[in-house]
Amino acid sequence: MISRGRINVRVRRLKAGRLSSAGARFHGRRDAARLREFLADAAAGGTAADDDGLPPYVLGLHAQVRRGTARLRSRTFAAHRALHIRIQAESVRVVTQYTVRGKPAPAALARFGRMVGEWRSAASVCRQQAQQLADGANQLIACYWDGVWTRAQLDDEAGGPRPLGRLPGRITLDDTWNRLDDGLLSDRWYGPKGAGHDADPSAVAQALRILDHQSARGDAPSGARRG
Repeated sequence: MISRGRINVRVRRLKAGRLSSAGARFHGRRDAARLREFLADAAAGGTAADDDGLPPYVLGLHAQVRRGTARLRSRTFAAHRALHIRIQAESVRVVTQYTVRGKPAPAALARFGRMVGEWRSAASVCRQQAQQLADGANQLIACYWDGVWTRAQLDDEAGGPRPLGRLPGRITLDDTWNRLDDGLLSDRWYGPKGAGHDADPSAVAQALRILDHQSARGDAPSGARRG
């Protein structure tokens, strides 16, 4: 079993409480005068990338989320170092039996599946915490732009009504957060978007393919599908 204490990595949270929301709106009102061109383009239906000309406040939130999510990953890896070692060792046994000897070993595969399931649970919690960081930052970004547009409209500088459905600088987690098993493959969790475990010749990658193949056939324990 995984204890919540092992996977509940604590990082600085970005909560949109009363004080932080008020602070974000204050920054927005203060910066409104310097964002006239940005606001005018948005009000006119401009389609420039949201990252173009983002103010320092929003860029600062991006930096905080990057630091927070990187800390989540590193601490999750550290907390499950022993599990990684066991998975490495058991993967060699699984690959030897299924690929080298060609003799199924349900007991070894079941042990490997339980270990992988434990990792996937921990990685899923880590991903949820990372999403909470991003969501909190996006709430503050929304408060910031609310302050910007409110002040600009009071000063009659917005050049039109506030565009709906836009949140310039919105933070989204990159695709590596959807590849939980990559955390088992030589830090592939940090790899580029195109990286995938199918190209990794390691024993862990081969064992994962065997596990998922057996799971699809109904021969492996539950919890063997990738998250």
